[in-house]
Amino acid sequence: MSKFVMTRQKTYIPVSWVKYGAVGLAVALVAWWPQESRSKMTPTVQPLQLSAADFVVVQEMRLGRDIAVTGTLNPLHQAVLNARTGGEVMMVAARAGETVRAGQVIASMDTRDLKLRVLQAEATMQGNRAEALMAQQKLERMRPLREQNYVSDNEISNAERQLEIRNAQVSASAAALAQVRQQMADAVVRAPFDGRIAERLVEPGQSVAPGTPLLKIVDLRLMELEAMVPEADMTTIKPGQIVSFQVDGFPGRNFAGRIARINPVARTGSRRIPVYVQVNNQDGLLRAGVFAKGLVRDELARQGLAVPVSALQADGQSWRVHTVVDSHLQAQPVQVAMRNEERGLALVSGLRAGDRVLLAPPLPENEGKAVRLNGVR
Repeated sequence: MSKFVMTRQKTYIPVSWVKYGAVGLAVALVAWWPQESRSKMTPTVQPLQLSAADFVVVQEMRLGRDIAVTGTLNPLHQAVLNARTGGEVMMVAARAGETVRAGQVIASMDTRDLKLRVLQAEATMQGNRAEALMAQQKLERMRPLREQNYVSDNEISNAERQLEIRNAQVSASAAALAQVRQQMADAVVRAPFDGRIAERLVEPGQSVAPGTPLLKIVDLRLMELEAMVPEADMTTIKPGQIVSFQVDGFPGRNFAGRIARINPVARTGSRRIPVYVQVNNQDGLLRAGVFAKGLVRDELARQGLAVPVSALQADGQSWRVHTVVDSHLQAQPVQVAMRNEERGLALVSGLRAGDRVLLAPPLPENEGKAVRLNGVR
C-alpha cells in the first residue's frame, strides 16, 4: 500500500509521486540549460608540446659540394744558405726573426788564407804571361831567319810548340786566379731575396766545411698550402679553384688562396693527392709550418634559404614543409632549388629567414593544431 504525504491543506500525495517528479525536474533543467554553459564543461584541447630540438630556424647559407682538405703552410720562397768555402766563421750579422734585404751581407768567412792564395795566383799568372811573351818574341825573330835558311823548319816547329805551351800555362793560371777570387766572393754570404731569418745555425768562431748550413731564410709574403685531397674527389679539383681555410691562433677567421698546381702522384699509404694552394700573406699573419683545415669551394654552389631534407614532404608534384605560425602548425608550399644529400640540406623558396620549420612532417591529425614551444624565446 502506498504511503501518503500530508500537505498544508492536509491533502495526502503518494511518496512515489514526489520521487518521479524530482527526476523529471532534473531532466527538464538539463534540456533547458544554455548550450554555451554546457560547452564550458567539455575538456579543453591540449596544444602540442615542441622544443628547440623539434624544429629549425630558416637561415640563408651557401650550399654546394665543398671538399674538406687538410695540410701545412710553408713559404713559397725559402732557402738554406750553406758555406761555399771552408774555414772559420768570422761574422753572422742576423738572428732568427730579423728582416733582411736581398744582397745584404749576413755572414762571412775568414779570408786571410784566400788572400795569400790570390797573391800567389796573380804572381804565377804574371810569370806565365812573361814566358809566353818571350816565346812569342823568339818565334817572331826566327821566322825571318828561316827565309834566309839560317834556321831549320824543325826549329820553327819547336818554337811554335813552346809558344802554345806558354799560352796554355797563362790560361791555366788565369783560371786558378779566377777560382781563388770566386772563393773570396763565396766567403761573403748575402741574402738571396727579401725575407726573414728562420734559423741561425752557426756562430762566429766556428770552423765549417764547404756545404755546412749557416742560415735559413724565408719569405712569408707568399705562402703555399700543401693540401691533401682524397683520391675520389680529384675529378672535381682543378687549378684556379678557391680554397678557404682556418689555422689555430685565429679562431673564426677564414683565409683563402687559389690552387696553383696539382701533384700527379698520390701519396703512398694515404692515397691522397697533394694540391698546392698559393696564399697572399702580405700582412704577415700566417707562419710557416702551421696546420690548416679548409674547404675547396664548389664553383657550382648556390646561396639561399636552407632547410633540412628531412623537413620536406612530397605534395603531389611539389613539396611542402610545416611551419609554426601564430602558435599553430601550418603547411607551407616550397620550391626546391638544390639538394645536398651529404649535408642533408636543401635550398628552397617560399619561406622567409627566421621561419620555424619542423624537422620532420607531423602526423596528419596534428596538422593545424595549436603548439607550445617549450624553452624557446
